[in-house]
Amino acid sequence: MGEAADEGLRRAAVAGIAGPVGFLAMAFLLAVLRHDVIVAQGWASWPSSLALGGAVGIPMICTFLWLTACYTVLSLGALRPGLRSRAAWVGFLMIAAGDLLLAFPTDEPDVHPTWHGRAHLLGVVVVTLATLVAAAGVTRATRGRPEWRPWRLIAPVPFAAAALGAIGGFDTGWVKVVYVVGITLPVTVIGRSLRRERRDAPPSAIAARSAG
Repeated sequence: MGEAADEGLRRAAVAGIAGPVGFLAMAFLLAVLRHDVIVAQGWASWPSSLALGGAVGIPMICTFLWLTACYTVLSLGALRPGLRSRAAWVGFLMIAAGDLLLAFPTDEPDVHPTWHGRAHLLGVVVVTLATLVAAAGVTRATRGRPEWRPWRLIAPVPFAAAALGAIGGFDTGWVKVVYVVGITLPVTVIGRSLRRERRDAPPSAIAARSAG
């Protein structure tokens, strides 16, 4: 892999850090700014409930689209060339697709389901399953690489968060918050590890890994 391509990979890996951090920061900020929504619907509907309400829901919709764009860049620009794992980069591409579905506003409580509400719920399923596939793919592809030790320590978190969310039915406030943070924040470790490996590894090691 040439120096220019390697630099492109490192830049694309930043999306794995900026995406989750930006998403969670905005989701919590909007929860503060729209505290009336949290009071009315609770944290069990967060952050989906923040996409409702007409024009005031646009920032949360854009936040879901931000995560969609960042995960697409991470998948195609960093994971596909950086890791020899189809499960890793296709998994993150599917997460991006799920986040795109999440950008469709969910339904308000006690209303008849709408097409966009069903699309949103499908997005939850897609994101959850794709996150587990991607996490497993990254873990398997980076086995034995010292730069990825932080990821191996945190890799179980998305699985635990998904299990907790499923057990709690995704309708308990603190469970929903743990679920969202648990499947989102660990991605920053992937972005950081990609950048660190490309920065610190000798060119011969990078070439060997790229060649398989």
